[in-house]
Amino acid sequence: MSEYAVKLGIDSSWAFTDCWGLDPEALKFVPQPCVAAIFLYPFTQLEARKRALGTHRGMAVSEVWHMQQTVGNSCGAVAIMHAVMNNLDRLGRSSSFLDEFRATTQSASAHDRGKGFASAVREIHSGIAAGGQTDAPTPTADLDFHFVALVQVNGRLYELDGNNDGPVDCGAIGDASFLGAAVRHIKRAYIEPFPESHFSLITLGPKKAE
Repeated sequence: MSEYAVKLGIDSSWAFTDCWGLDPEALKFVPQPCVAAIFLYPFTQLEARKRALGTHRGMAVSEVWHMQQTVGNSCGAVAIMHAVMNNLDRLGRSSSFLDEFRATTQSASAHDRGKGFASAVREIHSGIAAGGQTDAPTPTADLDFHFVALVQVNGRLYELDGNNDGPVDCGAIGDASFLGAAVRHIKRAYIEPFPESHFSLITLGPKKAE
């Protein structure tokens, strides 16, 4: 997944890291600063999550970058885009795919961004695999999990899902860290309603020294 993100255009000093638990002790090992997170939950719970959101499945927020998923089984790639595009000034390299894609889709709708990404990114998927980490998602992967991104924009926590109409505002982060606020949201929205299900969390932060 990290190799995929670097191929898209983030600086190689940043990386995605598997988080081994949501308890305070496990979170101490997450590289800081953590700037985004990707949460994986069982695809069978997707419809239940939609019902929980009801008709409020997000709305356009000008300062939050969002795109819709237009290709089946591409939720992982979409989640990576949501994580990095909302931190691009911090993570990105000039003249990269991400830099150019942001410039060309700045005024586009979320749906048109999704269509443009699906067309442009096919060759980037070729040959990428992140050994020892959650696999880099491909446009046609048969996934058992759904991927959503969590980001911080202007002091608020947003959940970004390519199946939604726009970002879901999860509230002000306040005095908490981004990671602390994200974990609280995950527990409340996903784990408490479905305690028997298996979940995974991937964080985006500085690359660990080898």
